[in-house]
Amino acid sequence: MSAADIMEHLQRKMISGEITSFKDAVELRKRLEENGGEVIDPDEPISIPTELPACAEGKRPVPNAILRSALFGIVAKGARKYEQRVLKAAVNGITVKFTGQQLDQSDLDVWLGCLQFLKKAPAGTQVYFSMYGFLKHLGRNTGKSDREWLRNSLTRLSACLIELGDGLHFYNGHLINDYYRNEVEGEYVLTLNPKILSFFSSELWTGLDLDKRRQLKGKTLSQWLHGFYSTHSSPHPYKVETLKRLCGSEADLKEFRRMLKKALSDLSRATEWICWIDENGLANVKK
Repeated sequence: MSAADIMEHLQRKMISGEITSFKDAVELRKRLEENGGEVIDPDEPISIPTELPACAEGKRPVPNAILRSALFGIVAKGARKYEQRVLKAAVNGITVKFTGQQLDQSDLDVWLGCLQFLKKAPAGTQVYFSMYGFLKHLGRNTGKSDREWLRNSLTRLSACLIELGDGLHFYNGHLINDYYRNEVEGEYVLTLNPKILSFFSSELWTGLDLDKRRQLKGKTLSQWLHGFYSTHSSPHPYKVETLKRLCGSEADLKEFRRMLKKALSDLSRATEWICWIDENGLANVKK
């Protein structure tokens, strides 16, 4: 069984609900690879980057495990919930468990901004920033309400706990390791947990096109789809029900199908990908 076949098999197991834990994914993947003659040595050291990977201009590196899950999901306005070790739907053997106040696509924008500030600093290094500079970087206004919005988002990102696994790597920690105000300098401080860098190893991350993402501003489902499909070189068709579960939408299926059709149309205009729902009810994206 090839590596691609193994990942496809794991994906089917995840989608069907037969695999619900990181441990199950690891054990099944090891069995499959042993049966296929490709045994992973559990004692072999894994090369983990010491800083964020270099990315093309206008793109930001994001772990596939995050873009393929409902970690930054579709949350109705004013409907954030506190979740306790909730399993976020994911594909390709990835498991994501989340504890904290729900995160949405605007929180992903903030996290991407954090990665920009941290990109040239070794993980664990303190990076200083101003609220004004951060908001300008995000293309937002710099008034009181926007500053409060940014503080709230940074608090959610630093307070939440994620358990992230892909069958080989595992991370249990925060999206932002530290976030606080330095009263002496009058600036804010960020640090990133070095352990999350294992998910920035080769082929485990995608360079997310920020210009395309900005074109979809305010269209949260389209933004999620853009991130999700950016991790696929040649996407295969997905059931509408599967995409609904993966993005975390709580809309009923009929309403979500309507939302998805509009979101795919918007995605097509922004990216020039060909996006449609076929006669079998499968969502297709052709790059």
